[in-house]
Amino acid sequence: MPLVRTPTLLLCAAAATLLGGCASSSVSPDSAPGVSLAGNWKLDTAASDDPQKTLNQMRAEALKIITRNAANAQARGTGPGAEADDPATAHGPHRDPLQHSLMAHIIEALMGRGDNLSVHQTPGQLVFDYGTTRRSFTPGVHSVVSVEGGVADQTSGWHGDEYVIYVKPQNGPEVEERYSISGDRTHLTDKLRLYPYELPGVTVKLVYDATSANTTRQPTSD
Repeated sequence: MPLVRTPTLLLCAAAATLLGGCASSSVSPDSAPGVSLAGNWKLDTAASDDPQKTLNQMRAEALKIITRNAANAQARGTGPGAEADDPATAHGPHRDPLQHSLMAHIIEALMGRGDNLSVHQTPGQLVFDYGTTRRSFTPGVHSVVSVEGGVADQTSGWHGDEYVIYVKPQNGPEVEERYSISGDRTHLTDKLRLYPYELPGVTVKLVYDATSANTTRQPTSD
């Protein structure tokens, strides 16, 4: 059963739309002088957020929403229908409340990228190669991309020393991802922000350490 968005969450999502639009409009096709993300990187789990903990928090929040919706249905006296909305009966002991959550699926995809990353940068292209997936971007370009549930407007480019990727779907959470490099070029940071949708917004930060190892390519790519 998909999560039901409350009016409060819908208002939050509307506010996030305005904030996200402002952030995406200021990207540039040109990086700041001397800024390059190119190199080989390995995930530093100790310095990074744990996406699994984020999923656990989202799951707990989803259960709160489902329980609140069931209580509201019972309070309205909807009879047998209210009983069907009870988390214990509607979802069963093995149903995941995040099963249909588009926000959760994005975090799961983030976890699936793996620990190794190679970044290739030219003036007209930036490529993030995780071995299992390969993401290519043209700085400063707006495009329409496929996402779960339909299509989305995507804008990416440089904002100061950061490379920003902003995705605004027709149906689903807005996503902002920012890549930056430390001054000594020993650390690459990837900060993923999900704006409120069916759940409150979340942010996950991943930190990568410079390494001499190349990312091993897999037979399939994105």
